[in-house]
Amino acid sequence: MISGLPVFIETEGLPETLADREVLLASSEVKKIVCFVLAPMEANIPQACQIWINRLGIGDKTEIRLGRIPEEYIATALTVRGVVAIFWTCAVFAREHQVFFRNANTLPFFFEQVMALDEMQLVTKTAIGSIESDWKIASHVSPAPLVDSLVEQGCTVVDASSNGTAAQMCANGEVELAIVTESARIKYGLIKVHSFGSPEMLFLGGITEEGVRILTQVYSSQSATLIAI
Repeated sequence: MISGLPVFIETEGLPETLADREVLLASSEVKKIVCFVLAPMEANIPQACQIWINRLGIGDKTEIRLGRIPEEYIATALTVRGVVAIFWTCAVFAREHQVFFRNANTLPFFFEQVMALDEMQLVTKTAIGSIESDWKIASHVSPAPLVDSLVEQGCTVVDASSNGTAAQMCANGEVELAIVTESARIKYGLIKVHSFGSPEMLFLGGITEEGVRILTQVYSSQSATLIAI
């Protein structure tokens, strides 16, 4: 081993299947879970996280914390002690490869949830007859390619940290158009220009070294109990 270079976390001592991991998380021995997600709640990631929490029946011991961008809330998750911290990303997040390779002290794909996207759409603040070639479009970097044809015609994409932020930018008049979710459109009273649809998407829940430590202890305790029985 070369000093200073990262080493990926070992998964030895943890359940191998997703189903077993979910059962483990629902165990009474896991006292508290904190989920870190992209703000605001109208974005797809927190919606998928909430569906996952409801499906596992762990709402009574789970807290959701909103963050500006994944890199920031992953860094915060790594500081949490004594509870299982889970950070959520989306399979098509443009920097997912960086999340994986720059956080060797995490398991970024430990949990998962499939959800049909909250309808992705192009919106404006006021009714329009046509799209002008010099208009600005607010979009998170991941869905931005959906408007490549408009960019080719002269429009400019303005980076937004989430779909919800894009909606807010449009509502504030900072841009003429935005790629948003249906929930965000409703919240900010925007007008739908085009619907991209609601395809199914994979969302990923990662855990930190502290989470690995806690879950390994719980799994070991449960395994020892079964052997004793």
